[in-house]
Amino acid sequence: MNKIPKSINVISFDLDDTLWPCMQTIMHAEEQLMQWLTSRARQLTEAHTIHSLREHRRELARQEPSIAHDLNLLREIQLRQLLQEFGHDPEMAPEAIDYFQQFRNLVYPYPDVLPALTRLKAEYTLVSVTNGTTEIDKTPLKGIFHHSLNAKQVGHAKPHPAIFERVMDMTGSAPQQILHIGDDPLRDVESARHFGLHALWLNRHETPWPDDIEPAEVEISSLSELQ
Repeated sequence: MNKIPKSINVISFDLDDTLWPCMQTIMHAEEQLMQWLTSRARQLTEAHTIHSLREHRRELARQEPSIAHDLNLLREIQLRQLLQEFGHDPEMAPEAIDYFQQFRNLVYPYPDVLPALTRLKAEYTLVSVTNGTTEIDKTPLKGIFHHSLNAKQVGHAKPHPAIFERVMDMTGSAPQQILHIGDDPLRDVESARHFGLHALWLNRHETPWPDDIEPAEVEISSLSELQ
């Protein structure tokens, strides 16, 4: 495991596109939600597509930056507004979010993930950190992580350092004792190392590194490289 510095006792992992593909899961969840809404709020779904709902939600996030990190709250507020606008019961919104979340938790980890995390768990404290809404204990990775954090819990989304501050607090570790592994150059690598953590870039798809960010010190294409 020479990719992991000797000082490390905690490894934090991003989730979406690090441990499993993200977009196909979100697309499936949104498709299922649209079907659910079509059977209950047809006037809304006749006026909107999945794409237009995304654009509407992005605009709402720009208007309400204080809640932009809480993606399901943002989605619920959006649905309340639109259900009301199109003459439907806005109290359906929480049930709609619960339905969406069932499918958001239907993730399929990459083949290297479970074997690698199982090995690492024997030596390190593992923490999952995410800007998303996946509930880790409702996925195939239930029981793997010692701690799990999301943007809603800490009040900010990466690259804000709040999640890493919480990782330090809950594990009693200094920055140099923590390694963060993620797929996003800014939200994962740059934000972690800016806060003093070690950072490792998991680049599964040979993605070019952005020109405006200092290159990652360590890059891997699979967690199996941590053996």
